[in-house]
Amino acid sequence: MLAFNRHSEENNLVDAAAGTTDKAVEKAAELHEAANAVAIAPVKPVKLALVSSGLGNIHRGFEISTARWFHALDQHTDMDVRLFCGGKHEGGKQLWNFPRNSLWTRPFHYVPFMQEQQRWEMTYGAEQISFWSALNFELLSFQPDVIWTKDIPLAYLLRASRVAFNLNFKIIFANGGMLKPQNYADYDLVQQIENHAFDEALQFGIPLEKMELLSNCVPAPAITSIEDAARERTRTRESLGLEESDWVIVCVAAWNKYHKRIDYLLDEVGAIDDPNCKLLLCGAPEVDSDGLQEQGRRLLGDRVQWLNVTQERVSEILHAADVFVLPSLREHLGNAVVEAVLAGLPVVVHPHDGGRFVIEDEYWLTDLSAPGNLTNRLNWMRRNTRANLARIKILQNNVSTRFSAEALAGKFEAMVKRAANQSGSGNFCQSKA
Repeated sequence: MLAFNRHSEENNLVDAAAGTTDKAVEKAAELHEAANAVAIAPVKPVKLALVSSGLGNIHRGFEISTARWFHALDQHTDMDVRLFCGGKHEGGKQLWNFPRNSLWTRPFHYVPFMQEQQRWEMTYGAEQISFWSALNFELLSFQPDVIWTKDIPLAYLLRASRVAFNLNFKIIFANGGMLKPQNYADYDLVQQIENHAFDEALQFGIPLEKMELLSNCVPAPAITSIEDAARERTRTRESLGLEESDWVIVCVAAWNKYHKRIDYLLDEVGAIDDPNCKLLLCGAPEVDSDGLQEQGRRLLGDRVQWLNVTQERVSEILHAADVFVLPSLREHLGNAVVEAVLAGLPVVVHPHDGGRFVIEDEYWLTDLSAPGNLTNRLNWMRRNTRANLARIKILQNNVSTRFSAEALAGKFEAMVKRAANQSGSGNFCQSKA
């Protein structure tokens, strides 16, 4: 009897174990099916909006870098990227606004009691606010996960949009200007484009995880044969009325005094007493550009040209010039410096934070704060054209590696996804007293 009971208990244990095993197998099968379902389910791409009120209307570094990021991300990532701009640009959606250089904003140019920079800021503000009013309709339709902008007034307005329309997007502010950390401390993520601003923000108290050190991207120049490049250079120079014997200085910058110091550049080139020394100013007019053009006529006559042209044309002009100059004493980066180096030009740049970050070689940095320094440096550059060729190639290779659009697009995508996955929004850093 005891043997029978023991046998019966053993059978019950076996049956219980078998039942447990069957349930475990069933559970494992369910988990496997769930994993397969997740694996084959399409991953929803991150929705990113790049916004620039000036793109299509003006050719500054802000607008050019925005356009380049759009094309790089569209080509090298799987994000759903939309571009909203104030003017016409390939692939972008043009929105209504009062452009800063339009008839609508021109009255601000003549306000007598304001300085040049203040009048420019008034036109810029009118453009930003009008553009934002149209942008809100697009945001309600697109429902982006992340919005990226370099324009600080627009970034402020986007915070208001988020509250007013109950939208859940995160804001990445790209610090392309020379702003202090307290001006951008409350955005979800800050893209710093050079290391000095990054270090300054860390010292201020913005956490490391709320920033990304990621510079502007620049597409690699098209590879052409030496013969084709020479023919293109000749065609471009002929189209500008330049002789082969001319020594051509090019500057790519807004036509103003308060930042780009075009007045200083005109004085310094005017001191070079040589009719074959020519100056090309590729940029856009601002509120006091008429006075600068009068200064140019007085000092240089027909040796200076003012060229408001497309970015493609700027690239052609860089390849046709002999030396590049950026006379500003303050730059956060200096996008045009990168382009000039990639075009194979020797450069003359002041040793500001942007110049040091891009160049990384004191050889190309010159103190441009004093009269006569630029004139002397340009004359020296002209005498040492052949001796500089090897150094130019080294600089070109270094900059090409660090600012390649293909290399940086993946880092930009990772930054956007990190911002999209953040919990909460804004107010990540308390300003210091």
